[in-house]
Amino acid sequence: GKAEIAIARHTLLKRALEEAKPEAKELEKYLCNGGMLVTSELNAFALYKLFKQNKSKAAAKPGAIAPTDLVVPAGETNLTPGPVLTELKQAKIDAKIQGSKVVISRDATVAKKGEKISEPAAKILAKLGIEPFEIGIEVKAVWDHGVLYEGSVLDFDEDQVFANLIQGAKNALSLSVFAEIYNEQSSKFILMKAAREALALEAKIKQKTGVAQQAEQSAPAAAEPAAEAPSQA
Repeated sequence: GKAEIAIARHTLLKRALEEAKPEAKELEKYLCNGGMLVTSELNAFALYKLFKQNKSKAAAKPGAIAPTDLVVPAGETNLTPGPVLTELKQAKIDAKIQGSKVVISRDATVAKKGEKISEPAAKILAKLGIEPFEIGIEVKAVWDHGVLYEGSVLDFDEDQVFANLIQGAKNALSLSVFAEIYNEQSSKFILMKAAREALALEAKIKQKTGVAQQAEQSAPAAAEPAAEAPSQA
């Protein structure tokens, strides 16, 4: 397997940690009743990702503590008109009937983060298919090659980080070209920019030269009739 899990009383886990990895003593403060030790050849980020991907959603239960603000969004639902309207009202959710559908009039927060979930709220969340809880192993901290990583540090969106890196590289390249900072990536773009500017300047010079020549040619032609006009004695 990719990881081995040891489950025991926290006192035994601490003793095992001290004997097997005395330099990782910092991990002891994260061990508590119901905790476990995991050993793996995976790095900290890969291990966290492994456990995160294997979590499953779970419905809310009355009396449970809301992990985040629990919001029922406005809009059409699959609920059938009937007694459910009373249940929605008990959960402090504004709703109405449109045709054969029950429609939530506006977003409704049925429980704020850290609050207990009421029975009416839990019932409605279940009927709407909203599952705010996750079941799985929660990674508190990882000791990886002498570095302690807390779980919050390891939890990030890889796609977003990758997108940010790409955008950062584009911004850096644009700045290099604008400031004419030569490097392996920017040199060809700076030369292309210089070539375009040179062509634009050449076109502008030719345009101005053409206008000047046209003015010079028209000036004598305008003066000739005056020169040939008979003198009045």
